[in-house]
Amino acid sequence: MITTLFSAGASAQVSCTKTPLGDGTPPATQCLHCSCGNCIAYTAVAASKTNPTRVQFKDLSNDKETYISWEFGDGTYLTGTKITPSLKNPVHKFPTTGYYITELTIRCGNCHKLLWVHNNVVIR
Repeated sequence: MITTLFSAGASAQVSCTKTPLGDGTPPATQCLHCSCGNCIAYTAVAASKTNPTRVQFKDLSNDKETYISWEFGDGTYLTGTKITPSLKNPVHKFPTTGYYITELTIRCGNCHKLLWVHNNVVIR
């Protein structure tokens, strides 16, 4: 997915692609399903028309999570058990443009298993 926002004289571009199977630690997955039927996935798009380092993440998981953890690939994390809109769909400001491997980890509300996926985020 590539999202480009345009304004007068400025644009921001963020692309988000699935990390290939086997990359990352622990190994990443394209989309992970657990025994209770939950699927974990997320997207990332530019959150600003002029500043590409501000990225909006959106949790697309189809279960009520009891724990969410974001790893943004730049050494920063966001974790919590009180599931708020800002935890489920955070805006993160990266230090510079570049390539980051980001991660979402959730604990399923139904079966209580931990699930995680990685995405490649490129900020230009």
